[in-house]
Amino acid sequence: MGMLRWQMTRRRLALLLCALLIAWRVGMHLPGWLALNQGLTAWRGADLQRAAAVLQTAVRRLPVSGAAWRGLGRVQLAQAQPADAQTSLQQALDHLPGDSLTHLELARTLDRLGQDEQALAHFRAAGWPAYMSLRRQAEAALSQAATGDALKLAGQAAALEPTRPEAFYLWGEALWAQGEQPAAVTQWQVGSALATQPPTAIDYYYTGRAALALADPAAAVAALETSWRLDPTLPFTGLWLGEALLAAGQREAAIETWRTQARRFPDNPWAARRLGEVGSGK
Repeated sequence: MGMLRWQMTRRRLALLLCALLIAWRVGMHLPGWLALNQGLTAWRGADLQRAAAVLQTAVRRLPVSGAAWRGLGRVQLAQAQPADAQTSLQQALDHLPGDSLTHLELARTLDRLGQDEQALAHFRAAGWPAYMSLRRQAEAALSQAATGDALKLAGQAAALEPTRPEAFYLWGEALWAQGEQPAAVTQWQVGSALATQPPTAIDYYYTGRAALALADPAAAVAALETSWRLDPTLPFTGLWLGEALLAAGQREAAIETWRTQARRFPDNPWAARRLGEVGSGK
């Protein structure tokens, strides 16, 4: 009887010790988990400055968390800081070596940095080789005004990866260039519906383009302003934001937006041309 009581006491002590260890471990990591959750919430709300600050705290408290490093890298990329994003996403990949989303975000970052070969390797690791090949061919065709080829290639990319919004955005651009605006809007809406959560700058950009084409300037302004805030390096957002503001009756805001756009992208003449046209009353 005494032996049985001793065994039960030992078992209770062991369970108590396990519970204390679990509580200690949770207590050690809880602030980091809370910071990660708060950072991702701020990112979904397009508050990039707060998201970056909180996620910096998360990776300090959870230095082996691939999710925390990946979240920080995605925010840094949205803030147009691709070099910092590369460092963070590589850290994420060290802890999540087979994670396709991390490979994809690192590929996008390297693509932004002009490191094409390394980007392609990570696109392949993310499972995108054929899709990316078709998409790049479509982009090249569109840049050369070969809209027929661009339509065909973008359509093939969308058929190959029907859950990827970028192919539908590109398909819509080819249709727009061919003068088929309603069809272009349809493709942009399909892409927007497929967008990841939270949406990226490019998702907001095409949501705004579609809203403007559908004569909803207020919705267009909201979406395009968010896109511009998330990624000020996108070359055409400011141009279309100016058009949306003008359509919404905000002439002075449109002019100021185009002035900013002209300063950011001096090689693109559209903003300067629109400033001249609006200023002359055209």
